[in-house]
Amino acid sequence: GMSYGAVSKPAILALSRGAAKAGCWLNTGEGGLSPYHLDGNCDLVFQIGTAKYGVRDLLGNLSDKHLRELAAKPQIKMFEIKLSQGAKPGKGGILPAEKVSAEVAAIRGITEGEASISPNGHTDIHSVNDLLAMVNHIRDVTGKPVGFKAVLGEKTWLIDLIKLIQQQGIESAPDFITLDSADGGSGAAPQPLLDHVGLPVKETLPWLAALLEQAGLKERIKIIVAGKLITPHMVAWALACGADFVNSARGFMFALGCIQALQCHKNTCPTGITTHNTKLQKGLDPTDKAERVASYQRHLTKSVAMIAHSCGLTEPRQLRMRHLHVINGDGFSVPWESINPQPLLFTTSENSKINEAPSNL
Repeated sequence: GMSYGAVSKPAILALSRGAAKAGCWLNTGEGGLSPYHLDGNCDLVFQIGTAKYGVRDLLGNLSDKHLRELAAKPQIKMFEIKLSQGAKPGKGGILPAEKVSAEVAAIRGITEGEASISPNGHTDIHSVNDLLAMVNHIRDVTGKPVGFKAVLGEKTWLIDLIKLIQQQGIESAPDFITLDSADGGSGAAPQPLLDHVGLPVKETLPWLAALLEQAGLKERIKIIVAGKLITPHMVAWALACGADFVNSARGFMFALGCIQALQCHKNTCPTGITTHNTKLQKGLDPTDKAERVASYQRHLTKSVAMIAHSCGLTEPRQLRMRHLHVINGDGFSVPWESINPQPLLFTTSENSKINEAPSNL
């Protein structure tokens, strides 16, 4: 998720153009849709954060009018409700006043020159019933796939969500779940949250995949996973653990020239990525960086395929848990499946409800 406002104009331009060249998607982040996201004509996932930037009315409530306007844009392929993110689980975002220009304010639907603080949660989501209702409402209004993003800590709410889907029918399920991780983060993240809140993806991804498999929903609900997945072996690992797609913020930030100066929230980023200071932005050429963004994606994809081929597979989507081993402290390998945490099991009767879904779904 790359929000315009948190991330600069030349950075968003480079990401949009690079994504189009590489044939991958770009997530708008919670800051609304900017013309710079649209510039490259790449596929976009529109993220709806807790402040509902870009889809809010004057009172900050979700606006069906804005949802329809966004859904009419062919570049926007899906909508993602952001519940929480790995950088700051349980905490809302803060956009400093110096970053709230007239343009940013217009895009987000906020007041120019004032710091914008998004809530730590959606004010209209207090239960799994509320979450599922919002997913289905946005899908009905937009006619496009809708899912949600969360970093897991306490897990039982997901089990409750699955049981609710069993009651309401498979057609009520979100189209995807974006699983973020405590492994993620940014230079603007509070250190205590970054280091010690949220569970790592190595625990939560296998758990979520097993949960959906047991409920008969693995084919219905796609898993998108994020959390410092910037190298080929980690992407291959995620696919083997049940992910359908992989998101990477950090990898593409490196492609833009990020040096991890940890000044993302100060408007003083020396590489021009997270600042609106035009002097600091001069070193970020969108044309050059777009090529670097595309090159990173292509080489990453090629290397993941190489790993799959070395396992005797035709392509990476054939990777499974059986291809994974962990080397313990004594130098011996242990099958990943033997240490994989499992979710609570559903009863036979609960599983059968899901399997009654129409075959065309």
